[in-house]
Amino acid sequence: MKLMTLHKLILFSGLLLAVVSSGPTCLSQETKKLTADEVITSHLESIGTAEARSAFKSLVAQGVVEVTIRVGGSGSGKGGAVMASQGPMSLMGFIFGQEASNEKIAFNGQKLTLGELRPGLRSPFSDFVLKNDILFREGLLGGTLSTAWPFLDANGRKGKLRSLGTKNLKDRKAYVLGYEPRNSNNLDIKLYFDTETFQHLRTEYQQEFVAPTVTNPDKAARQKGTRFKITEDFSDFRREGSVVVPHTYKIQFTIEAESHPLMQDWVVTLSQFVINKTLDPKQFDLTAP
Repeated sequence: MKLMTLHKLILFSGLLLAVVSSGPTCLSQETKKLTADEVITSHLESIGTAEARSAFKSLVAQGVVEVTIRVGGSGSGKGGAVMASQGPMSLMGFIFGQEASNEKIAFNGQKLTLGELRPGLRSPFSDFVLKNDILFREGLLGGTLSTAWPFLDANGRKGKLRSLGTKNLKDRKAYVLGYEPRNSNNLDIKLYFDTETFQHLRTEYQQEFVAPTVTNPDKAARQKGTRFKITEDFSDFRREGSVVVPHTYKIQFTIEAESHPLMQDWVVTLSQFVINKTLDPKQFDLTAP
């Protein structure tokens, strides 16, 4: 199939996909201890050789996506997906038949722009990303499906890493690293890497806000804070050109709150990849003509 331009792909919808799921985590202490830097060094080798990584300048991946609302409503939809990146710039688009279900986010290296459900109204997920734009500014969201992945540019990486031991992700053991960006905004970030292949399996982002103080004892006892969480899962790793990238990508977005709780996930299956094609920087600005 001929590769669509990014702008044309923003209109793409109505396709099917395959869904993957991930299981609960539990502690494991049967794996060799490695420093955070040692884990990242091996992780980079899992993507490709130093020469291949150095030549990895841009990526466009197209496929299908299914969205499911599990809490805060119900329903599902199927559509088209595009993920594109060039250097520090990146774009993510999940496009369905109804504009109110679409998610469009782009970062041009300086500015984050987002699609709207209707003028002046963003989705809860887009609103969270806008308030925590560090997810795109430091190239975290999308993992190794983006050339902005911070570990591909060791000199430009801004976040600090610390080792948090190991855990089990369903049937795979993973090294867990804490990632602290320059301006964390109370955002807790954990990265998971397979202990055998060192492929990046998961990222968890969590942010909590305490409930406002009230003077009434009865109301105080019932007050609950708000927790936001994004979990990204990556699987089906295969070679495309000279690099190895995941072909299945799942995002789950959760809001735990007394009012308006939400759990929504997107599962993306990618089937078309174009690597190292020069892209127009305007494609990474949703406000550009």
